[in-house]
Amino acid sequence: MVHKYPKDLVQELTVLWRLGPPGMEVSGSGYRRLPDAEVLEELVSTAYQVSQMQEEARGLRFRLMLCEPEDVDEDGFGEALGLFTLNFTVPRPYNEYELLKLGPSIDYNNSLIGMRYRKGEGLQIWGLIHSGSRWMHVIHGGSKQATPLPPALGVNILGSGRLIVCRGVEILAQLSGGKIISPSTNVFRSQWVARRFGQVRSELAAMHEENPRRDPGEWARIDPSFIPALYLEFFKHVISTVRRSGHGGTIISFPAGMDDMVTHDNPYIDLKYRFDEGTPRNQLRKIVLRIMEVLARNCGRLYGPEYLAGWKDYVSLQTEELAQLDERVFKYARFIARLTGVDGAVVTTEGLEIIGFGGIIQGTMEMGGIVARALDPEGVRRQVERVESVGTRHRSLYYLCHKLHDVLGIIVSQDAKASVVTWNTEKVTFWDVIPIDFA
Repeated sequence: MVHKYPKDLVQELTVLWRLGPPGMEVSGSGYRRLPDAEVLEELVSTAYQVSQMQEEARGLRFRLMLCEPEDVDEDGFGEALGLFTLNFTVPRPYNEYELLKLGPSIDYNNSLIGMRYRKGEGLQIWGLIHSGSRWMHVIHGGSKQATPLPPALGVNILGSGRLIVCRGVEILAQLSGGKIISPSTNVFRSQWVARRFGQVRSELAAMHEENPRRDPGEWARIDPSFIPALYLEFFKHVISTVRRSGHGGTIISFPAGMDDMVTHDNPYIDLKYRFDEGTPRNQLRKIVLRIMEVLARNCGRLYGPEYLAGWKDYVSLQTEELAQLDERVFKYARFIARLTGVDGAVVTTEGLEIIGFGGIIQGTMEMGGIVARALDPEGVRRQVERVESVGTRHRSLYYLCHKLHDVLGIIVSQDAKASVVTWNTEKVTFWDVIPIDFA
């Protein structure tokens, strides 16, 4: 593999920036334009070098943003969410030494280092930006509204050789392990994932329509995209929680019709901890149906029965009942994630009904076997790889997907690398999952 470096990341950034986010003209205000390539290379290369340094044995993890102080909270709406700037009386030079000293003073989750570029003065650090931690919901999952950062260039330093480049809170690309991954590889936005979970969406929609408390004259309609949006936030939270555990883990999803097989003895997976069918294993479905009911009722009263209620309404409605239900969703996500702390896989259905955990797969892919790494969401472009570089946990999941083509697995290694694995076009295929997939 040919490794990628800051110069390659700058080239990718330049292409992605020109595309622009939906509904925004990149040719607008000055801070939406990127400086020349030489300046970008200096900015990114300096951040890359600092990412590999330590300050008094402390690793560095911080965020930068290229903008002017007045660009932050330009419309004044961010102040209520705690967004503000603190300007230095004298700007500091942008170099490795300054970042090495400033980095430990910055809480990665809550603040950024503000910097500007001016001809004749070059890159300078003008102060600090306090953003609060709500932007983290982009990565970790959640329904809270993100702090409205300006659509300026941001660089997040995550660790040695690991950088994320952003436009405001919109993640554009990540450099990690000598690879650059952009949104074009996001498996969670693929058509095949949408089709796979389409049955779950249809079942929930049908159950919502049959709710005995439903009043067609008062309840708003529910946008079909709401259920996938909520499930995506749920998955984000599960994966992020497993990542942060430092242990790793595997979650296996069996489609409808195969759950009966896995609940009994079978030649594929042995469940050490199997939940009784009489227990409430499908908590998420109950919570989601309740959310749909509350959302339909509240939006119907506000806007009428013809209104199409969706994710934005869920985020903006400030009712105690919705807040409690929202908390239940993400508590349940953390509950599932913690079950991966036991050796073996957590086994669920496509609707995230928990069958059990501590699942040991009966067999592993041979060391000489091959799998495919997907280079696009649909897995059309793929790169064949041998399995020698992965451990038993990965090889076991590859083996299961080879034997049972309808199985889908999410696997997180101890070093926090995550993958989605399934059978795709005559080959076991995996998709890299990094924070970019959640932007």
